[in-house]
Amino acid sequence: MKIAFTHNLRLTDSEDEAEFDSVQTVDAVASGLREGGHEVEKIEVTGPASHLAARIESYGPDIIFNAAEGRRGRSREAFYPALFEELGFPYTGSDAYVMTVTLDKWMTKLVLGAQGMDTPRARLVVPDDMQRGRDIGMLGLAFPVIVKPNYEGSSKGIGDDAVARDARALLDMLPRALRKYPAGVLVEEFIPGTDVTVPFVEGVGDDGGVLTPVDYVIEPGARNRFNIYDYRLKSSDAGRVSVRCPPDLQRDVVARLRALTKSVVRTLGIRDLARVDFRLGEDGRIYLLEVNALPSLEPGSSTFSAAAREGLDYEATLRAIVTSAAQRQGLLLPQVGKQRKRLPEPLRIGFSYNVKRVDTKGGD
Repeated sequence: MKIAFTHNLRLTDSEDEAEFDSVQTVDAVASGLREGGHEVEKIEVTGPASHLAARIESYGPDIIFNAAEGRRGRSREAFYPALFEELGFPYTGSDAYVMTVTLDKWMTKLVLGAQGMDTPRARLVVPDDMQRGRDIGMLGLAFPVIVKPNYEGSSKGIGDDAVARDARALLDMLPRALRKYPAGVLVEEFIPGTDVTVPFVEGVGDDGGVLTPVDYVIEPGARNRFNIYDYRLKSSDAGRVSVRCPPDLQRDVVARLRALTKSVVRTLGIRDLARVDFRLGEDGRIYLLEVNALPSLEPGSSTFSAAAREGLDYEATLRAIVTSAAQRQGLLLPQVGKQRKRLPEPLRIGFSYNVKRVDTKGGD
């Protein structure tokens, strides 16, 4: 099949690009897809949407392998699936609705909390709340609390200095957080415990795509005071953290994590791949933190570590993602090592261009 691999390329170490893919990851994904017998075009999505639409139309892929995060707005991750649907091209991953909900931590908590899942008590705070002199004591939360950007991933804005032990510290912290993240911040009761994540790759394993949970082993000198897998550990100190799969957990805890993840996938309508993050509280309870419908594609990340437990290497895991999306669309898959059969052209909706190919950053 012809695959358009859409992504944002990380060019700097700035926090703004923390969720983007490095050159090494982009090359690894493209190579892995080609190993599956596909023709692959790398398409960096930064720039005018009209250029992106024109380039996709010009290439005419059978399917789009989507890893695009977007740069701006509360629905930036949802933009690309919505665009692909309007253009009439099948794509991997969840749809625009799921991307909108999962990027919004507060909405995710409301939806899944209504299904009876434990999640730390929290409140969404926006700049208007501060301007109107909202009484922080009226949040009804127990201290300490952690302040998180509501519409960000990769643990942006999260570290030791994001935990407030009392109301005075919170009042000092909130204006700074809201200046940096004006769309809103989540003030959430801090749960002493350990972070653990459960990857999902549809069609892999014998538990509906829910894979073995993963936790993180942090070098003693790199740990923070609150045992949080924070932004520093995901960026500048990433080399001092290793993924552990399976984690050192009791069998009943692993079973409960898997069951909760299966419920998350079903409730939200997640497709093809995702990652669900939990906090194992010192009180023995499992708290859902957030859902990532665009998990890291970096080799060695939690998704691929968990897939390896099922006997899948990096390339085979990528093939599983493509297979899941292709089967959903009724597309024929090539057999590795054999000539690809040309599929009918996909339906085009809304855009019909007769243009020269438009090159963007990261393209071949």
